[in-house]
Amino acid sequence: MTEQETFEKLQDLIRNVLGIPKEKILMESVLVGGLGAESIDLLDLSFLIEETFNIVIEPNEFEKEVKKVIPGGIFEKNGYLTEEAIAELKKALPEVDQTRLITGLRKAEIPSLLTVAVFVHLIQRKMSLNPAN
Repeated sequence: MTEQETFEKLQDLIRNVLGIPKEKILMESVLVGGLGAESIDLLDLSFLIEETFNIVIEPNEFEKEVKKVIPGGIFEKNGYLTEEAIAELKKALPEVDQTRLITGLRKAEIPSLLTVAVFVHLIQRKMSLNPAN
């Protein structure tokens, strides 16, 4: 499946969850804030993505990926991301506005950074790892 095909399917899912017109859903759209998604909407969207694309999205997916490559695995201290975690998130999430990945970022703020493109690329990565797709 191409990036465009994945994006178009994801647009439909987002439209169903958020009730917004498809043409307002762009690759660079931020789900929380920009498109008005809340945490429960992200859960609903994750379930729909899993069903539609036959993949599994883990809770704290990006945190788990980053922890694998951080020396010592220290992702946060007192709720704030470590400098190492921020550096690795910048690599893991190139679709995110890099100016928002800064010192003082709280772990709880990560979902507010996620764009449609983050999910498109996550879906494509996971589908490429699953031979059934």
